[in-house]
Amino acid sequence: MNLTITAAIHARWGHRVDGLIHTHAWTVEATVAGPADCDKVFPADDLETILREAVEPWAGHYLTHEDAGEWKGYKPLVWEREATVEETVRYLWKHIEERVPGLTEVALVEATEFDRCRTVRLSSCAQSLI
Repeated sequence: MNLTITAAIHARWGHRVDGLIHTHAWTVEATVAGPADCDKVFPADDLETILREAVEPWAGHYLTHEDAGEWKGYKPLVWEREATVEETVRYLWKHIEERVPGLTEVALVEATEFDRCRTVRLSSCAQSLI
């Protein structure tokens, strides 16, 4: 049995997927697990700060694997792979895992600004901590 905490922040950035540059308001989540009897799994404020620091450099940018130049004031940040939501959640995991012991899941939610919402979750197969 584990005790978990999930922290979430909201941010906005763009990405270029299938040749289309567009922006979203995003919800970025991270879940941390600890023993069921622990006093605190992970400090929530610290987890939110780590998430904010991970995505802050993306503000005012669009993530892309091919530089298409500036778009509506957004500048490109070039990645090795296409910046799908799946690739972005993998990037976030790699960026925060060393700073977050017990990390079990990172999720990225496309905003519900329109008539749909998508969530991509990357989870570890963590064993019970007890």
